Amino acid sequence: MKAQRKKVTIKTLGEKIARGEKIIGMECHDTPSAMMGEELGMDLLCVGSPGPMALFGHKSMNTVEFQEQLYFLEAVLRGASTPFICCNMPNTTACVSKADAVRNASEIQRRGADGVHIEPHHKTVKMVEAIVAAGIPVVGHFGVQGERWSQVGSYLPRGRTAKDAADIVKLIKSCIDAGISTVLLEHASEELTKWCYENLSVPVASLGSGPHAHGIFHVSSDIIGCSVFPTPPKRIPFGNVWQNMMDAYTAYYRAAQSGAYPRAEESHHMHDGEFEKFLDLVGKP
Repeated sequence: MKAQRKKVTIKTLGEKIARGEKIIGMECHDTPSAMMGEELGMDLLCVGSPGPMALFGHKSMNTVEFQEQLYFLEAVLRGASTPFICCNMPNTTACVSKADAVRNASEIQRRGADGVHIEPHHKTVKMVEAIVAAGIPVVGHFGVQGERWSQVGSYLPRGRTAKDAADIVKLIKSCIDAGISTVLLEHASEELTKWCYENLSVPVASLGSGPHAHGIFHVSSDIIGCSVFPTPPKRIPFGNVWQNMMDAYTAYYRAAQSGAYPRAEESHHMHDGEFEKFLDLVGKP
């Protein structure tokens, strides 16, 4: 029997990094994927906004409801227990006021998450600090920030100019001062990510931002190749579940349409003599 793994915590993640081992994590939003992540020994599962987008079809993260995010969190918690599990705080749940941010983060933790995931801005660092002060670990998301798409206007890679990279570092340092426990860089330049990896005081994880990081991160729907939206450039899928599903649905549809499904041997039948008794019970039509 496989030995039960101990719960992954901020402390054990730090110990793993100190041993020179990579932290492996993924965005996860469904129970089967969470179960597989648990079985594989994933260090970190983040219930992110790709769930509402990849499965619920939101065209923008700006329309994701907080309650939807909590549904995905509960699904992941039913499938995994030992990874460090954090949950995204979508939209304005972490930036209206300090009290509101702490209240929402506390609800995430009350549901069973170990921490929260936030896409900060210079104006929302005080909310991050308040959440940390409440005793809730925060993973800060930098580089491409999908929840700020309407403000930025694109999903283009970040940190490709000196000024942009310096602006990102300035924000990261402010958030580290506020108490974030981890930096996640999405589609940032490899040079910027490497600099952060070598110079920052907290662990750095890379999501499409190169190999120089304490941790490697990917999105579950992109890993398996199954999303209502195309996989972002340079984010490599490791499967084609969309095509697998389409093949299966197509085979079913054509078999049902032609009469090949269901087959006679796949039917259930009454026990011997029961049909005659049934006719006596219901009478003639």
